[in-house]
Amino acid sequence: MHVKRTWRQARERGDTIVEVLISVAVVSLILGGAYVVSNTSLQQTEAAQERGNALKLGESQIEQLKGVIATNPQAVFGPGAPASFCIASTTTVVDTTGPSSNLCSVDVSGIPTPPANRKPIFTLAIRRTGQLFALKETWTDVDGRTTDNLQLTYRAYQ
Repeated sequence: MHVKRTWRQARERGDTIVEVLISVAVVSLILGGAYVVSNTSLQQTEAAQERGNALKLGESQIEQLKGVIATNPQAVFGPGAPASFCIASTTTVVDTTGPSSNLCSVDVSGIPTPPANRKPIFTLAIRRTGQLFALKETWTDVDGRTTDNLQLTYRAYQ
């Protein structure tokens, strides 16, 4: 009986190194795939959030433009109106090519001239062609890899 027990113990030695390596490789592939999927999902979520923030800022600029047209239409329709501008502090028209153009670079909350560590920074520019106003907003994504933009148009009458 003692002989049978040693024969059984010799057959049940455990896993071989090949079996362990194969199982480690399978687990690594699964974890690597999960990382790629979650990382891609996170990047797409951040991009959607940035675009949503850009849309809110653009809509805010359009609303402020409506207020400027209602109170001081010459600021945007007059002969001295800048070709490209943004609106700062709800009523101030700022020339994007002038010395105060840094007021047209805002952070996500709309605060002008944000510190460099607050990303993304949105650059606003409104151009008028007749009665049509085209707002173009550009920003570099949080990762700093790509430049995105958003364009809104608005028709206004004097």
